[in-house]
Amino acid sequence: MMSIKMNCIAKVSEAFVWYKSTTFYWYIAKKTSLLFSLIMLVSGGSMEFINYQPTKIVFGKNKVDSLAQYALEYGQKAFVIGPVLCEAIQPLLARIENILSKKMTFQTFYQVESNPSIRTVDAVVKMMRDFEPDVVIGVGGGSVLDVAKISSILYGNKQYTWDFLFDTFNDFRKHYEKMTNRLPLLAIPTTSGTGSQCTQACVLTDTDKLKKTIFHQDLYATLAILDPTLTLSLPPAITKATAFDAFSHCVESFLRSENPICNLLAKEGIKKVTKNLPLVLKENRIEYREELMLADTFGGISLSNCGAMLPHPLSEIIGSYTNICHGEALAIVYPPFLHHTLQKYQKKYAALARYLFPTRKFSDEIDAAKCFIEMVDTFMQECKLNKHISDYNMDQDTIDHIHMFITNLHLPMESEETIENILKEIWSEKER
Repeated sequence: MMSIKMNCIAKVSEAFVWYKSTTFYWYIAKKTSLLFSLIMLVSGGSMEFINYQPTKIVFGKNKVDSLAQYALEYGQKAFVIGPVLCEAIQPLLARIENILSKKMTFQTFYQVESNPSIRTVDAVVKMMRDFEPDVVIGVGGGSVLDVAKISSILYGNKQYTWDFLFDTFNDFRKHYEKMTNRLPLLAIPTTSGTGSQCTQACVLTDTDKLKKTIFHQDLYATLAILDPTLTLSLPPAITKATAFDAFSHCVESFLRSENPICNLLAKEGIKKVTKNLPLVLKENRIEYREELMLADTFGGISLSNCGAMLPHPLSEIIGSYTNICHGEALAIVYPPFLHHTLQKYQKKYAALARYLFPTRKFSDEIDAAKCFIEMVDTFMQECKLNKHISDYNMDQDTIDHIHMFITNLHLPMESEETIENILKEIWSEKER
């Protein structure tokens, strides 16, 4: 009877995951509530979990053309935040300005850097208070969206200091007291990987040049416009790095949780990235971009409910001391992480292998788990993501400093022995 129930759950869940369209308005909270009810029905009510996703998601080609329509729901004045101007992003920002200029007044800030600092946020908030907008619009990658998210809160809350924010809001699981005077936020991602448009997290660089994360449910975007056409101009390097970030969100949230909604989204996200990233690197087609943007969203939703694992803090620390972008730092960390956690997460890795290769026969669970890790190795090689720390000309003093810093943190996600073994492999020669 139990196997019948689980098969029913799987069928219902798979049907949910595959239900998508490029023209629909997807309220994920509503859909997950439906899935929750169905799961509880067939499981006899024994399952317990919480899944939260308040962001309204609008998905489809050229949906950005409706930006003014959505922004006007919140007022007549918009503050637009974007990245440092460059040739690649200028046409899109000009398009955004043209769309808004016909309907409303707006002010722009196009100075958000990679790994944005709290000083950048302070500059944004100062301009916002002078302009007094009704709505904030973030257009760009994860860095831009994170700045837009925290700025929408700080605008009307002068009492929040950075020390207070970093020290207080540090648990992704906790539902904190609601923040007052938060401005509505419209998130328009131009990459497929960070998941920032549907998470409650904000990653910033403090004055000590370390990346720090703030968690709060009011950091969720009010509305996310997911337009895959905006990612067509992404260069291969950024496409790869951001897609691998989405992949890592899916893997780590799957390892960390038994939430059935997130597990299904995570598995499907892994499948979409590993299938479509190699394809889009060969041929830049909108169909592949759509799938990567969906994977990014699945990963963001899973991450916001389940959390990350060891690769994320390790990669953020490496990124804090170097110019290595987040996705590339993750790619450095992942092979040793997977190999050194094979025994611990054997069951999870095996489940992923069976999902990705449903017709393959495995001799046992360890065989399936090894298959998943081998698949990841092959995928990374195919996409030229198999980088090593030595590829980035990092000096030994920096390596020693990072090693000591990580070792002294006593990260609770894995044993000290496992972390030490992973670090040794990260700093070792290229060949494993």
